[in-house]
Amino acid sequence: MMVIKTSNCIALAAVAFGLLACERAPEIAAAPKVDASDPTGGRAPPLLVPGENMPSPEPPSYEVSIASAAANHNNALERCTQQPEAVRTQCEQEANAAFAETEASLEPLRGNQE
Repeated sequence: MMVIKTSNCIALAAVAFGLLACERAPEIAAAPKVDASDPTGGRAPPLLVPGENMPSPEPPSYEVSIASAAANHNNALERCTQQPEAVRTQCEQEANAAFAETEASLEPLRGNQE
């Protein structure tokens, strides 16, 4: 009777498994050949096309500008409520004056002024 060592059995099992795995391995398709005249080199075109997706150089509309100014005004008034009572009134007056100044500067952007 022949005694087979455990390490030899493990080695034989690993070799057998490796051979079985090689037989069942799926074939990998070769990468498609890239046409030399293709300027993208076979890659997808970029999502951002220069000049097309860039933000417009025009200023935002009156509605967007006044909404932003109003949000800033509300944030300033909120900060004023957290100030001590002694400076709260002055803070609110400054916030209101800044909003009035911004509102006046946005008036030329306003559309129908009839």
